[in-house]
Amino acid sequence: MRPLAVIIIIIGLTAFSSCDHNNKTSPLQPAKVYVANEAGGCVSVICLQDSLKTINIDLSDSVGNIFLPHNVQTAPDGKSVWATVEGSNKKSQLIVVDPNTEKIKERVQLGEGLHLAHVVLDNESKNAFVTSEETGEVIQVDAATYQVVRKFDLGAEHAPHGLRYAHGKLYVANTGAKSMSVINLADGKVSDIPLGGMAVQTAVTRDDKFVFVSLYDSKEVIRYNLKSGQITRIPLPVTAQGPIQLYATPNSKLLYVADQGELLGRPVSNQVFVIDISDAKVLSTIKAGNMAHGVVVSKDGQTVYVSNTMDNTVSIIDVTTQKVIYTIPVGKEPNGISYWFETGGMP
Repeated sequence: MRPLAVIIIIIGLTAFSSCDHNNKTSPLQPAKVYVANEAGGCVSVICLQDSLKTINIDLSDSVGNIFLPHNVQTAPDGKSVWATVEGSNKKSQLIVVDPNTEKIKERVQLGEGLHLAHVVLDNESKNAFVTSEETGEVIQVDAATYQVVRKFDLGAEHAPHGLRYAHGKLYVANTGAKSMSVINLADGKVSDIPLGGMAVQTAVTRDDKFVFVSLYDSKEVIRYNLKSGQITRIPLPVTAQGPIQLYATPNSKLLYVADQGELLGRPVSNQVFVIDISDAKVLSTIKAGNMAHGVVVSKDGQTVYVSNTMDNTVSIIDVTTQKVIYTIPVGKEPNGISYWFETGGMP
């Protein structure tokens, strides 16, 4: 949700230029987690190698316009971090951050009132792709020149939200059309796969076998077989209130699903469901924070990071024990979340 008026309140955040990469006092893998705080006008950076210290990147511009980030994504080469934002001046931008300095190095102007949702990059970090809910498009941006390369028209009614890249294709979740669009970047052709539910986000397994899609209204997760095209429906537990983001472990064994709730008049949820990828069944439920929204898994597959929109926190889950081991305060209403390590970023 995008508030009309925002007072920036950052609690427990101290502004630094960057994390201390030499202070490796945390038991977690040396890395950083970027969090888009949609009502805070900032991106929080959790320094996992520095006692979980959190810093803040203010996204407002030089004349005082506030920019509200919905999603954030580290580039696979680790050289940049991208955020989709909507400004108080109605400008829709991609903001590019240098992860070495935590400074904004580019504002890519894409239009006005586009309601930009998610951004991803290709494996070579040469192009960024962003969904525009308002126009029903996916916009391709050259990651070196910051120029718009082309636009893929999915249809005004599609309301594309989350997307992922894999092997020259984009897999786009459409909340309006209740479908998944597949964009072949080689020829620009778009195909649509009906799913029968409000598709919010997609996830691609590293073994290239499956694409998963979260369906909010029907409280399901779709497993789409990339080779056969077979669709398997995975019903979530009766306690589910509506899944949002989802992410697979690097070994392609487990899928973590953040169950947010709150939309369509439903209660707020604090659940994270763990799905066995091969069996397409829910294995367990983990209690995180209220309005569990974004989710990402570490490079080594040992920890999961979940943004809790209502609580203004991030939960860190240990994969071995399936328990929350840390809860970290961040900015106001955290949404998208992404993982950066010293030589790259999780796609």
